[in-house]
Amino acid sequence: MDTLKHSGTSIRLRLVVALLMLALGFIGVIVTDVRKDGAWTYWRFLCIVYAILSLGLSWHLRKQGWKTSLLTLWHEVAHWAGLMGAIIIASYFVQIGMIGRFEASLLTLLLLALATYLAGIYTESTFILIGVMLGGFAAGIAFLDEYLYNIILPVTIVAGILLVVFVHHAHKKLTRM
Repeated sequence: MDTLKHSGTSIRLRLVVALLMLALGFIGVIVTDVRKDGAWTYWRFLCIVYAILSLGLSWHLRKQGWKTSLLTLWHEVAHWAGLMGAIIIASYFVQIGMIGRFEASLLTLLLLALATYLAGIYTESTFILIGVMLGGFAAGIAFLDEYLYNIILPVTIVAGILLVVFVHHAHKKLTRM
């Protein structure tokens, strides 16, 4: 019975961390859409939050004996430190004007997606899906940034034509009465 309780707690804790990561990632998509330049700061901050959540979950699961792995906590620290190092290099690119803040935010999101995915492969399998979702978020943001007006313009024209046709037919019905 005690093992079942620990197993349920382990699953709940993993689920809470995974849902929190997904929610923060989705908030980042909204921030990126609303404030393209401000997203750069958000994604850099989120990398630290993801590292803390991942390391905290891993440490807690090991401490409770719910997780055994050949990887040490130091391997995971080195993994997230590598992400931070890559972000520092991206920050330098922004500082010297090589790339803009919006592009750097997408790059940071993509690096976070990769780091989370890789953490899922060798530390916590729930992170695989989160990494894939973050990569999808990055691709979606880039797609919308590039093609939003190409999509909205034809949809707006079609909607306008349908509106004219609808109003014309409604007006015709009223005049027949």
